[in-house]
Amino acid sequence: MFYATPGQMKAAEAYSDSHGVSYKTLMENAGAALTETICRLSLKHDLSDGILILCGKGNNGGDGFTAARYLSEAGFKVCAVLTSGDPSTELAAYEYCELSAYDVEVMALNDNIDAVFGLFSSCALIVDAVYGTGFHGELPPELKACFSFASRCGKIIVAADVPSGGNCLTGEAAEGTLKCDYTVTFGCVKTGMLSEPLKSLCGEIITADIGFTEDCFRSESYVGEGLEAEYVRSLFPKRPENSYKNQFGRLLCVAGSRRMSGAAAMALKAALRSGAGLVTLASTGEVTNRIAASCFEAMTLPLEGDESGAIAAENADIILEEAKKCTAVAIGCGLSVTEGTKAVVKAVVTGAECPIILDADGINCITDCIDIIRNTKNKLIVTPHLGELKRLYAAAFGGEADRLTMALALAREYDIIVAAKGVPNFIAGDGKLYVCKAGNPGLSRGGSGDVLTGIISAFAAQGLAPSDAAAAGVYVHGRAADLAAEKLSVMGMLPTDVIEELPFVFKEWNR
Repeated sequence: MFYATPGQMKAAEAYSDSHGVSYKTLMENAGAALTETICRLSLKHDLSDGILILCGKGNNGGDGFTAARYLSEAGFKVCAVLTSGDPSTELAAYEYCELSAYDVEVMALNDNIDAVFGLFSSCALIVDAVYGTGFHGELPPELKACFSFASRCGKIIVAADVPSGGNCLTGEAAEGTLKCDYTVTFGCVKTGMLSEPLKSLCGEIITADIGFTEDCFRSESYVGEGLEAEYVRSLFPKRPENSYKNQFGRLLCVAGSRRMSGAAAMALKAALRSGAGLVTLASTGEVTNRIAASCFEAMTLPLEGDESGAIAAENADIILEEAKKCTAVAIGCGLSVTEGTKAVVKAVVTGAECPIILDADGINCITDCIDIIRNTKNKLIVTPHLGELKRLYAAAFGGEADRLTMALALAREYDIIVAAKGVPNFIAGDGKLYVCKAGNPGLSRGGSGDVLTGIISAFAAQGLAPSDAAAAGVYVHGRAADLAAEKLSVMGMLPTDVIEELPFVFKEWNR
């Protein structure tokens, strides 16, 4: 399943038009898809009072005009309302003119406000075909009033492609956007429809095939693809009978400080539960002593701590020497932000020769020198929550943007993998964008990110390509969280419960 931004949808339409499926055919198919959905609804609801289609002046309005024609042919009573004046695009104007041969009432909103509002009360179903995927900004006052009245009439509301007023990139929605019962989205779900508030305003989303081929989407980089269990499972072949530990990587986890030893413990245990062959914790002696008492499978590299209980700067060379033996390094969980940890993170980011997974305070330690991530000797994976993502983006570009835009910008500019945590999760890098909807609100507590870092790091250590390691880690983390929620509830589950469910994810796959 693909998830596209408004810009990517434009590119897909252009590709389609130049490869045999014209813009006109796409519009005809979109109108047919709307009609098909409404015909299905007529099997459950009495639509004999008629269908009111609100049509804008662009191509979304053209989709509405096309649906009006098909619905009239199917025997429905149909009225098309021009909400913004005459059609302004060639295709929409063509479909509008075609209506003259059909039994479709057409009226302009501005000239017939009372009549249109009367139809809101008397019709059975309303179609919103005013604005399409390119909308951003605010709704005009007259449309806000129109939508407000329509929403109070208690009718079935169906959106064409997206509820008008919804931002298909960010998921924002203008004041007055209609809350729809159904959204018939054309070609694929748009990325903004995955995020609130637009997600809730869409109602049930029906994805309609209107003629796009897979190549239409694959012709562009960073078109979102849904992460599915079968794909993630395929990344993990069955282990041969004569397996031994060195086949499954050596992970160095640089984590923990006096006040946050638990973060190191969770990252460590998650990595061990995710199949890494050998795992070593590098932290202060105070932290390694605490964790060694309950995590028997891990090795430890005790380091000197500073007065605050964080790893001291003079440990950088020791860590880099240990990293030479490893196939991945995770750094940042519970690390603290001090001058010493900043020096250690900078040394690891620029000096380690294996993939690096940077999380939490590891990210915070580089925001004042972000350009050092251009100088890594291998691939860098960062796993920011929204606050950390904003700090990275501000350091790189200034200001802030929506979560997807920030993740893509950082991935492109610095050639890194960005696992942007949120709902949904976005994993961007190497020209790919994965969208992962696994997981639940039970992950919204301290420690969940440390568990994710441990999982991703274990997969990277085992040799998965960094983009695959990040994508698989996010999916497995979410799936384990869903299993934990089924047993314990989203309110009562803990990050450590997610770790305990990891073996059952792999058991589902016979791995």
